[in-house]
Amino acid sequence: MKNTLRIVTLMTVLYANSAFAATGAVGSEFGLIGWLFIGFLALIVTLQFVPALIMLGSMMAGIFGKARNHEKVTNN
Repeated sequence: MKNTLRIVTLMTVLYANSAFAATGAVGSEFGLIGWLFIGFLALIVTLQFVPALIMLGSMMAGIFGKARNHEKVTNN
């Protein structure tokens, strides 16, 4: 039983290595690390884009919004 388990484990590892090698040759040249890096950069850009939209909306509301009456502050 132990011998059969060792053979099955060894064959699984060997077949997995050749499968990874085959996918790298046919598909893109980035690999997993490259796609993770691109995903991380996309996450950073997305997280910076949300506050920029909020600031742009506030700026447009300040420019094109109705003027409010601001009373002068006087010290007594």
